[in-house]
Amino acid sequence: MQKHSIYIMKIYRIINRYYLIINKIKNSYFPSFEEIQNHLADHDIEISLRTMQRDLQNIRYEFGIEVTYTKAQNGYYIDSENSEDYEYFMRFFEMTVMSGKLTEGLKDKSDFKKYISLEKEGLTSGVEYILKLLYALKEKVDVKVKYQRFTDDYEFDAHIAPGFIKEYQKRWYIIGWNYDLKAYRIYALDRLKNIELTGVHYKDDVIEDCREMFDSVIGVSSPESKPELIELAFDPDQGKYIKSLPLHHSQTVLTDNDEEFRILIKVVPNYELIQLILSHRERVEVINPKWLRDEIKGICRKIANR
Repeated sequence: MQKHSIYIMKIYRIINRYYLIINKIKNSYFPSFEEIQNHLADHDIEISLRTMQRDLQNIRYEFGIEVTYTKAQNGYYIDSENSEDYEYFMRFFEMTVMSGKLTEGLKDKSDFKKYISLEKEGLTSGVEYILKLLYALKEKVDVKVKYQRFTDDYEFDAHIAPGFIKEYQKRWYIIGWNYDLKAYRIYALDRLKNIELTGVHYKDDVIEDCREMFDSVIGVSSPESKPELIELAFDPDQGKYIKSLPLHHSQTVLTDNDEEFRILIKVVPNYELIQLILSHRERVEVINPKWLRDEIKGICRKIANR
């Protein structure tokens, strides 16, 4: 377990360094290497030009954030056009860095509480487990978790092979294979009570299966049915938002004019999809499939009756 702890903190240090570099470039006007180096030194991190260049390559390869150097300004900038997932991964960096700080702080709770106040069940709850889960995913190591559902007043144990970490509506989840149930299950990090690394390794196909299964899922409901083609029509103004922020990566535009914005997505029909449709209220119409159109009608009638 000593080896696990050392490696977990190594991951934290690397991601913390990535975060500091990217944050400095984001918030400065073409900072030079020396400026970035001094910024890291303020956080007790020493870095050479070669190390930073390697870090920027890793950031590009692993996270899709493109950082470019320009001779004209003698500094670096983030190429936003070629960094589609920039905001997403910056949130991930922030949560991971917070995870490391919480992990360190929790070693001495009496001191930790002097400086930070957290809600009992807030967005930060559970993020201290992210580093352990990142280690488990990278090394393909089983974990044993203690978990409590929202609907239960008791805790239970689960032995899982982690598949991947997913964020949905500002909550973080771990999706993995439950050995006892012989099925894939989802666990909210803010409902975890403990994580234990077993040291036992699992096969690559767990991660591949998880990604394939949830590729057609909006949200985190288990994919118990097959993906279907969902056709939705929005009014033109709402369509502008749907165009800029697609509902799903499978989104295809069928109509885009002054009368309507119509799309087609291929997803597993689940609770989150229905929630998403209802969130657009009178500005959306379900065209197909008919059963989903009828279900939305039924829900709207129940709302009106209440």
